[in-house]
Amino acid sequence: MAVILFDIDGTLVDTTVPMTEAIHKALEQLPHLPKPSEEIVRSGYGLAGNAFWEHVIPEATLEEIRQIRKLRHETLEHAMADQHVLFDGIYEMLETLHANGHTLTTASNCGVHYLNLILDSQGIRRFMTAPECLESVSGEKKADILTAHRLRHGETDYVMVGDRKSDVEAARAHDFPVVLTGFGFGNDEEWALADHVIATPAELIEWVEQ
Repeated sequence: MAVILFDIDGTLVDTTVPMTEAIHKALEQLPHLPKPSEEIVRSGYGLAGNAFWEHVIPEATLEEIRQIRKLRHETLEHAMADQHVLFDGIYEMLETLHANGHTLTTASNCGVHYLNLILDSQGIRRFMTAPECLESVSGEKKADILTAHRLRHGETDYVMVGDRKSDVEAARAHDFPVVLTGFGFGNDEEWALADHVIATPAELIEWVEQ
């Protein structure tokens, strides 16, 4: 049995629409700043911490980013209300892997508030063992999250599942195999770095069970 580490955005969910809505709502308090498009927001997924905000709203100062992040907590909860943002087939894939005895958990560059919001609003917390994110491990890069999981679970079989280059880099730092989602936010150049690329969530079950 393996410990399977899942990225969040572009791997399990696509929150681009509610996230963009939440950012726009937060920016009503800072009307001098431009509101980013869905495309810009989507392209920022995978970046850690303030790097995401510097990409999405480059005109904002660090103090304004702090304000936006605080406001976004409340506005995102409102935007996510009753929203189903899991990619098709994800719930069934997690359910099957969990039932087959694999340990499932998370390794995302997001914050604790966002991680909890996704796990609870999408009903997938019950599949996850000690889910972690960059903030929860006080890390600087995604490889730090994998370090935390390795300390918890010991030397066993691991698989990193993500969609971007940052997922590959984290996996390579620990010599873990890495699977990228062809339905996520990555591109051909990033997919070429992976050990395997899946077109559907069901394909991960087949790959893991081989």
